[in-house]
Amino acid sequence: MKKAGTYFAVLSRQLNLYLNHELSGDEITASELLYLFQLYDQDGLTQEQMSEEVSVDKAATTRTLQALEKKGMIRRVASKEDRRAKKVFLTQKAKTYEWKLRKLQAQWLSGISQDMSNDEVRDFMGHLEKMVQRAREMNGEEH
Repeated sequence: MKKAGTYFAVLSRQLNLYLNHELSGDEITASELLYLFQLYDQDGLTQEQMSEEVSVDKAATTRTLQALEKKGMIRRVASKEDRRAKKVFLTQKAKTYEWKLRKLQAQWLSGISQDMSNDEVRDFMGHLEKMVQRAREMNGEEH
């Protein structure tokens, strides 16, 4: 258990290396995927919702979304309910990447869990989800 933090850090770094290598011919970076996957699951989220979902500060989220907007992957629109809030929508260009990005995600999970049964992977993912929730609670985040 002493090395849990190290293992999480290494796994995160290796995932970023893998994704950046696999996406080297594309204009998407690993850090941008956090936001694209959220929108693939639910288009039209606010910037604040997106920040909260991945526990990233609002300024970093804004910078990443600005980069995605410049690349023509997203568009940001003032919310009709709250003009200060910006809703984020995928463009057709971003939608064309979804299949490839989901395939990369599946290949990564398959590769790192190749010696585990489906039940072990499902259980592990459930435990990770619980750990994330507990970490958020420890840090005073509501989620």
